[in-house]
Amino acid sequence: MSRRLESTPRRPESVAGRRVTPRRSPQDDVRAVAAWVVDRTLASLSPVDAFLDGALTRLDERDRPLLRELALGTLRWLRRLDHVIAAASHREFASIAPELRSILRVATYQILFLDRVPAHAAVDEAVNQAHARSHSGGASFVNAVLRRIARTPTLEAWPVVEADPVRRLALETSHPDFLVRRWLDRFGAAAARGLLDADNRSKPLHLLAFRDRGGRELAAEALIEAGIEVVPSALAPLGLTVREGLPWTTAPFRDGQLYVQDEASQVAALVPPPVAGERILDCAAAPGGKAFSLLAFEPGVRLVAADVDVERVALMRRNAGRLGRAMPILVADAGRLPSTAAFDRVVVDLPCSGTGTLRKHPELKWRLSEGEIARLASLGGRLLSGAARTVLPGGLLVAITCSLEMEENEETVASFLACEPQFRLLPLAERLAPPIDRYVVGPGLWRLPTADGHDGFTVSVLQRVK
Repeated sequence: MSRRLESTPRRPESVAGRRVTPRRSPQDDVRAVAAWVVDRTLASLSPVDAFLDGALTRLDERDRPLLRELALGTLRWLRRLDHVIAAASHREFASIAPELRSILRVATYQILFLDRVPAHAAVDEAVNQAHARSHSGGASFVNAVLRRIARTPTLEAWPVVEADPVRRLALETSHPDFLVRRWLDRFGAAAARGLLDADNRSKPLHLLAFRDRGGRELAAEALIEAGIEVVPSALAPLGLTVREGLPWTTAPFRDGQLYVQDEASQVAALVPPPVAGERILDCAAAPGGKAFSLLAFEPGVRLVAADVDVERVALMRRNAGRLGRAMPILVADAGRLPSTAAFDRVVVDLPCSGTGTLRKHPELKWRLSEGEIARLASLGGRLLSGAARTVLPGGLLVAITCSLEMEENEETVASFLACEPQFRLLPLAERLAPPIDRYVVGPGLWRLPTADGHDGFTVSVLQRVK
């Protein structure tokens, strides 16, 4: 946590002709922490979780949902918020003092998107924050801009006027221009608009239950008894969608009956479904989601998990311990695995841009580029070639990404097949059951777009024929 937030705010002076008295409350602290999380995430280009998770632990449980909403919502709508702030301030957003930007962004998000707190409270708190971080002129500026926005607190009141249709759509939906242009070219106008809109919706929490722990029906009964509202996932056979409440304080979660995992991620690991006795190597496995999905669906598989990152391996071991799973977990680079083929299935989680998870990780939008996608695709090819050495003849090589980009999926697999003729794409339609069979998009290729409250994933399945 920054020292700035831990220090006592300066006493504010007059703002726009009136005296503002600082009034601190738990919710005021939440807004200040949200601005700090946004600031640090954008400045460091790190995942928002690196700052948000720690900040959440410092707050009362009742304030955590608001902090998550403010931080993720602000990052999700960042470009549109900047456009509104620029219009209300009559200046380029880049010309605004850096120490005021996140204060303005969080307050503008609250005014335009949330209705639980009056706009005047959001304005007053932002002014107090500005006093603590800037001079009186900065606080007056924040006060004037936010009061203009609060007078017409809807997005429609701040329209995007832009002649270029790609740039206009990118501004309206708060995405980078290059990604909008890419999706329009590759998916068409209607599908691209659907993806862009889906990225801007809040994401529900999904849970994975385990067949050998009683399945999701038993887990759901225990959660409902504990006051958590859940419904069965329509997509994942062992998934639960949380409608209300925080499940991690409940007995079934503490006892290892449940794991937090997006329902799309759950089913992606089951393409195709595992069978009892199958020997599986899960590469780039941490924090363990794919492995736990496979074990939840078929406890009879013999699974080994590996990841190159020591800290993430430690996290996976803690997750496996809580879930009561005694699988071997190794520190190993998927690109440099031993050449001895020994597994019926090798699953490799390829490094990717994460364009299927922008709803959950909105900060990714602001650091993605064409060059970064090309770099990740190249790295994915190296891991796929390394993992392929451990596949038995007749066995499967399964590449999973949370990306919707061809370079990281179809083109990476095509380059691999050009060098590895002993592999072929495995027909999938007859191996999958409803509802996930409808997401087969080509030979050996399964893609679930971002929609209906879940992430987007792409799975490529290859078979070693000799």
